[in-house]
Order: sequence, then C-alpha cells, then structure tokens
Amino acid sequence: MQPYWRPDFKDQSTLPDIKVVRTDFIINCMAVALMLIAVFVLLQSEYRAHVLRGSIANMEQSIRISEADDNLNLKESERFRGAAQSVEELQRFFRAPFVVHELLVEVASHKPEGLIFSRVIFSESLSKQKGKGAAKMAYTINIAGDVEELTVLAEFKGALQASPSLSPEGFAVVVDELMQQRDTKTGITPFQVTISLVSDASATSRKGGKK
Repeated sequence: MQPYWRPDFKDQSTLPDIKVVRTDFIINCMAVALMLIAVFVLLQSEYRAHVLRGSIANMEQSIRISEADDNLNLKESERFRGAAQSVEELQRFFRAPFVVHELLVEVASHKPEGLIFSRVIFSESLSKQKGKGAAKMAYTINIAGDVEELTVLAEFKGALQASPSLSPEGFAVVVDELMQQRDTKTGITPFQVTISLVSDASATSRKGGKK
C-alpha cells in the first residue's frame, strides 16, 4: 500500500522478473519434459514393433524349417502305416487253420485221374451278423476245373470231405460242388468245388453238395 500522497507509477510489465525461479524457465522445462516423454513413448513403440517383427520373422523361419521335418515325419508315418498293414496281413495269414502251400499239396494229393485243375483260390473274410456276438473268421477254398466222368468228381469230393487236414478243429466245414453244362463235343464238364470254413467252436461239421 502506498500513501495517497505518493502514488505508484511503476509499469509491472516492464520490470524484470526477480523471482527465485523464473516463470519462463518453468515453462521451458515443462515443454522439454513433455517432448522427452513423447520421444520416449515413440521410441518404446518402435522398439516393441521391432521386437515383434523379429519374433514374427523367427517364427516364420521356424515354420519353414519345421515344415520340412513335418513332411519327413508324414512320409515316415505313411511308411509305418504300410508296414503295420503288412504285419497285420501276415498275422492273419499265420492265424489261418492251415498253411497255404501245405493246403495245395493236400488238395493235389486227393485229385483222381481224369480230373483237371484250372484254378485254386484261397480267400478269407470276416463276417459279423447283427446281434449274434463276435465276428467270425471264414476261409474259402475254391477249386475250378474240368472232368469227364461225374463219378470221378464225386470221388474227389468224398476225399476232400474225409480229409482231416481240411476239417480243422473249431471250424464248421461245408463242401459244395457246382457243375456247368456238359460240352457235347468234348464230353467235358466244367465244375467248381468250394470248401468253406467258418470259425465256430460250437458248430458241428456240415457237409453236403448241390448239383
């Protein structure tokens, strides 16, 4: 307060800033701080983006490297699957009630004179009837050929029915015959004899024929 007899004619805007910390300095410091914060945030974002790009590049490289290994593993898996299938077929082969080459010898040993084999087929199948328990393994021996006298064919069929090697234990055995029309010029009758074996320990052997 100035006494009324001494008015203050000072212009405050023209006087120097005599504060301990000047206002301009504070403003400049705040501006610099804000600029540094903005630069720090920008650099941090760029660094994160750089790290992310590097991670993506590494992952893509790992994928390319592992792709070749995956293809190799797929090939090995395919080979293993094929080998497993071959092993399974061998297991089914050795579980058969007889050996194939011994079976051929047995069938040939019962072939009478006047009867000719044209084809011998051995096959297997798995049959399962709905609501009747576990599946049953079935084996079929199909013999095709030609014969002149029907009595020779009957003799051959009887020998097959009486053979113990063709009637293994635990199998129901059926022997059927099928004859085609006799050739009037040559006197030869084509025939088929089918021996069917179905795994069923409780079943009894049923043997018969049809003409």
